Amino acid sequence: MKTLTFLFSIVCCGSLVPRLLADQPVFNSIDYASPKKYVVIADDLGDRDAIANQANSLKAADDRKTLANILRWMESQLKYDAHRAYEWRNFDTVVSQQCYGGCADQAIVCGVLLQSAGIPTVWVKTMDVDWIWDFKKKRPFNSWSGHVFLEIHLDGKWVLLDPGASRIYVDYSPQSRILPGNRFAYHKGNDPKRMLMSLQWEDWKRQTTSFFNDLDEGMLPIDTKSSQDIRPKCFIIANSPYYQLFGELVRQSGAAAGPSFNTEYDMYLPMARGNVILVETHDGVPIVDVAILHRHFPTVSDGKQMGKVIDGDTTIVFIDVAALYDQIATSSSKELRAPKPVIEPASNRRSSPPNR
Repeated sequence: MKTLTFLFSIVCCGSLVPRLLADQPVFNSIDYASPKKYVVIADDLGDRDAIANQANSLKAADDRKTLANILRWMESQLKYDAHRAYEWRNFDTVVSQQCYGGCADQAIVCGVLLQSAGIPTVWVKTMDVDWIWDFKKKRPFNSWSGHVFLEIHLDGKWVLLDPGASRIYVDYSPQSRILPGNRFAYHKGNDPKRMLMSLQWEDWKRQTTSFFNDLDEGMLPIDTKSSQDIRPKCFIIANSPYYQLFGELVRQSGAAAGPSFNTEYDMYLPMARGNVILVETHDGVPIVDVAILHRHFPTVSDGKQMGKVIDGDTTIVFIDVAALYDQIATSSSKELRAPKPVIEPASNRRSSPPNR
């Protein structure tokens, strides 16, 4: 019996409470046919009398004007403070400190004022689709990237509100999963504290991790980072100003552009295998040592280099820049015209920094 009492005290008094009481992310929990259910302010969101006093001062003849008044008041009274982004803050603390830390507490203030003014409101948690794919594919990411929207009942229908942008989306279906900014909606509710917002940082991250670990990838848009350009890329070995010129020629041709470089050849040349390499050349002398090229592409011969060399599935094109300039100078392409640079003897030239 003592053991049961001890466990009960841990559950009721310890750190497990927030997670046990938190609502698990649910998307289809809202009774849209009964909007009046969503004008009741949850206990944790602030002093109801203070909220009502502020809402009454902003209430107008119709709901659209009331919404506009609330958004204008928030913009004039509350400033952004990133240091407040990771602590729980409700209407009372945000207003007393006259600042919000991010979209979560901003949405809390806006939502309770709307509810107190009689406008049904639902909080909508989202995560950026790119973040979700990075998370699921275990790719590195810089931040936990999401957003909080509001669904509000306006002019007899549910619309989507982005309080931070002061924008409503009228042609909106509450069944939509992909929201503005390419964000995936995954949790809706009437009590942001029970839902867990980013303001409850560690618990929110645990909840988010658990949910998206198990999310069916078929619910997401295609992972654009996984796309592959099947065209051969054009790698460029050149100094300034020729690497810019080569790059412009590549773009105008519609070919896929690879990196340009003039150092670290042992790193870049293996990457170029199977593609096309354009090499700045002066009277048959490329700016890269032929011995280096030969080490990676054995079919490159000693001596002067002219024209095209095929090494397996790699094409190396030695471009004589003097001839190229003459060709450009006589063409009608104004975009590629440039003052002819002074060409120093190869023995006097210095390599430019890597073109990255």
